[in-house]
Amino acid sequence: MMVKKRRYLGLILVVLIIGLCSLVGVAVENVAVINGMPVILPDPGVAMDWYDTQVAYNLYSPLIYPTPEGTLRPHIALDWQPVDGKLDYWRFTLRSGVKFHDGGELTAEDVVFSMDRLMAMGKGYSGTLGKVTASAVSKYVVDLTLEKPNAVFPETLTLFWPLNKDLVLEHIQPGDYGEFGDYGEAWLAEHDAGSGPYTMVSHSPGDRLEAVRFEDYFLGWESWGPDEVPVERLIFIMEYQTATLMLLLRSGQLDLEANGGFSRGTFKEIVKAEGIHLNKVWPEDWTVWINTTVPPTDDVHFRKAIQYAYDYQSVQAEYAPFGAREAGIIASSLPGYIAIPPQPRRQNLEKAREELALSKYDPEEVTVVYHYCAGLEAEEEVGLQLQADLAKLGIKLEIAGPPWPQYSAECGAPDTTPNLTIFLFPATYPSPDFYLYYMYHPDNVGGIYAAHWYADEEIGELIDRSRSTVDFEARVDIYRSLQEKIASQVLAFYPYEIPMLFTSQDYLIGPKETFPTVGPSVNMHNWRINLKLKQELRG
Repeated sequence: MMVKKRRYLGLILVVLIIGLCSLVGVAVENVAVINGMPVILPDPGVAMDWYDTQVAYNLYSPLIYPTPEGTLRPHIALDWQPVDGKLDYWRFTLRSGVKFHDGGELTAEDVVFSMDRLMAMGKGYSGTLGKVTASAVSKYVVDLTLEKPNAVFPETLTLFWPLNKDLVLEHIQPGDYGEFGDYGEAWLAEHDAGSGPYTMVSHSPGDRLEAVRFEDYFLGWESWGPDEVPVERLIFIMEYQTATLMLLLRSGQLDLEANGGFSRGTFKEIVKAEGIHLNKVWPEDWTVWINTTVPPTDDVHFRKAIQYAYDYQSVQAEYAPFGAREAGIIASSLPGYIAIPPQPRRQNLEKAREELALSKYDPEEVTVVYHYCAGLEAEEEVGLQLQADLAKLGIKLEIAGPPWPQYSAECGAPDTTPNLTIFLFPATYPSPDFYLYYMYHPDNVGGIYAAHWYADEEIGELIDRSRSTVDFEARVDIYRSLQEKIASQVLAFYPYEIPMLFTSQDYLIGPKETFPTVGPSVNMHNWRINLKLKQELRG
């Protein structure tokens, strides 16, 4: 309750300060207020959600950067190669002269420390990278040795952000990591040790995070046009109520809504509104996980009945003007994507009844529970549609929308995970491996990214084989086989795929580049602000 009160008090303060500036007619501030619902873990060693990732791209610099085309480009690392062609032994040459926010230079020692920290803590995206051993060859050369060969290891390093070793060690507290104490985790919850385009000023967890532009950012800063200048200050707020967000957008007190969970009605309202507009960014796979460990969804025929009962066209058609299309196990833009059942992608109650007849459960004697994240109207819409569809089969569906902390926490164990949970999954690194390894490998079962709780060793072996396959086309063939095998178990159903839709003020220019992965599109180095237009619109 106290966190909720602080969040609203912080939001009111933002409204009052910016509103007062407008009332007295002073020059508009060079600030971007961004809804990053919710920023919880800004420490890149523990960050794991895409909200956290958006903030990490502002405070830190990843070792390698994705491209708009879905490939990779140099960033902190200028070059990378497998040593002697071995996919479990990689060498990285670092860029010299990269400054941390305290003015120190980023070197191989910081990269090794950061990787050791990530592996020791075992949190965040450590599971995506796998077990990694780091060693410094020279001041600007690092070797990373893997437990298993991984052809897409460089892609995963778009989620690895080196920290300032000396600064972190100055702020360690007693903890679980021997001589390294808590590895600076407590301090990094409210401070940063990065080299990104912005440096943290303050962070009140669950409330707001503020950052200012880092003038010595290694990629530099330039104006795009006569009145399009870099954003000087960022304020990430944590708001999820649609009515509040629309009020803030219309009044100019929110500059960028980067959550995208509005309903189709709200999106239509935005299209008609003056002064704000929609931005299409990365593709999102809307996924409804089916918990395979609890009744009645532990029965594959019951799961198939749900898959066939859902009226895909009803909701998807409403979002078609915004780019919605049929979804599958991986994003449709990625190599190897295949269409999965049901085909054609529409409701089939006859097939649903056939599957129910094969199930061990009487539909009238069970209740299915569906949870969505509070405040995300589009997720609730899917549940309401499914509720109506299952009622035609005599199945009762209970719907609830707990707040994000509770919603994500309940997916931490199979017995607390509801039958159905819905999530929006953009790729966090540019490869089908993101969906397949992170969501279906038996080593990663459970949690928000794998709330189906289905562990299959054969699927794991196929994923491992794809990671050790050098030839790209051969790897893509394995991706296709994996999708077929996963689809046969109905671990989820997929309402639709849609581009992530940001809402921004007309005076906030960007993103200059749109990426197929979460994070870099909200790197505010990729945006500029037109203060002249802001003054005109607010005046």
